[in-house]
Amino acid sequence: MMTDKRINTVKIKKKPISVREKLLIGVLAISCVIGGYLMLRVKTQITQREVWQEQLTDSQDDRKSARPHRASNYDSEKLAEEIKQIELLINQTKENVAGIEGRFIDLNSKKAVADMRGRLTALAQNHSLRMASVSQSNQDLTKFTKAHQQELSDFLERPMFNIKLYGRYHHLLNFIKQLDTLPNRVVVTHFSLSSRRNTFQAANGKKELLIQLTLSF
Repeated sequence: MMTDKRINTVKIKKKPISVREKLLIGVLAISCVIGGYLMLRVKTQITQREVWQEQLTDSQDDRKSARPHRASNYDSEKLAEEIKQIELLINQTKENVAGIEGRFIDLNSKKAVADMRGRLTALAQNHSLRMASVSQSNQDLTKFTKAHQQELSDFLERPMFNIKLYGRYHHLLNFIKQLDTLPNRVVVTHFSLSSRRNTFQAANGKKELLIQLTLSF
């Protein structure tokens, strides 16, 4: 009877886990962890790839639907016309400047200046204006230019004269209009009219204005 109980006790006792089994269990656990990580990593990459693929498809569709803007014939013709008008304006300005510069008196010729004064006197007399006096003007046009604009300053260094005349208003207007008929350009840089009683002069029973002009040759 005692022998049967001992046998049963021996059967119930569990065997310890061997080292080989422990190694197998460890390898299996590590494999599960690595497998789970790889599955998660691969799934994330697949999802990201799908997002990129969708963005790429959208970009390709946008590029296909986008069309570059091309100027119409109307735009090209309008631009060409504007360029033509600008070029025409530039050419006209060059011609005007060249014409003005070419008609100014030669500063190196005293005879030319004297001849111009004689022409002005004759022109005034032809328009019923009496010349009272002619004097060199101290007005300086170069002061209106900047110091570094040497070429413009040289261009504005013209002989200038103050002229006093007696005459009627409409005679003065005709005189100024006829200045452009002279061979060299004469520019009126200043003028004043005096109608005060003590400046009136009697000429053939008619009262005349005192006219003061500053002319640049």
